Amino acid sequence: MFTGSKKELLDLIKREGAISIDDVVDQVELAKTTVREHFLQLERDGYIQRDYVRSGPGRPSLQYQITQKGNSLYPSYESVMMRKMIKYLKSKGDDETIENFFQEFWQERIEKARKSMDEASDIQSRAEALEQILEEEGFMPEFDIDEENEALTVKECNCPFSEVVKETQLPCKLEAMFYKKLFEGDVERTSYIAEGDNSCTYDISLKAS
Repeated sequence: MFTGSKKELLDLIKREGAISIDDVVDQVELAKTTVREHFLQLERDGYIQRDYVRSGPGRPSLQYQITQKGNSLYPSYESVMMRKMIKYLKSKGDDETIENFFQEFWQERIEKARKSMDEASDIQSRAEALEQILEEEGFMPEFDIDEENEALTVKECNCPFSEVVKETQLPCKLEAMFYKKLFEGDVERTSYIAEGDNSCTYDISLKAS
């Protein structure tokens, strides 16, 4: 989690929704050059994004908004609520609805990843495209490509579904399927957060793909 002036800037953007650098300077005790440098780094790291907003006559103004990755830094009760909802559906014997939901959710993830990866020309570019998606989703991914042995290792250092997994193992099952469908090769999960490991690690053979 950020501390100091960067945290102050993120909090301000979060509260305002969209804000310009000039408006930030009016509200914080930081030089404009310092604010600009922090914004450039936060944007480069994917925590904020710029947009041109028209609020009246004249040219649109450059403003900054927090991204999904930026929002993930703030407390959320959504995962706990999702767990309670799954528990409720299970108590009503509605396991089919639970399974259908997760199947459709993961299929959307697969289609999104395929679309992004299909635009890449080699395995390095494909891995970078997938890494960006997983980063946005909160997995804190790490990638290792072994071109000589045509293998890829993906390490998910965070589980954004940890509360859900306490009620159903479907996300774990579907995440393995996620990689099998994307790379159309052999996939082995060699570490597993749900069993006490520090990450979920997937060893993927690229020979078939």
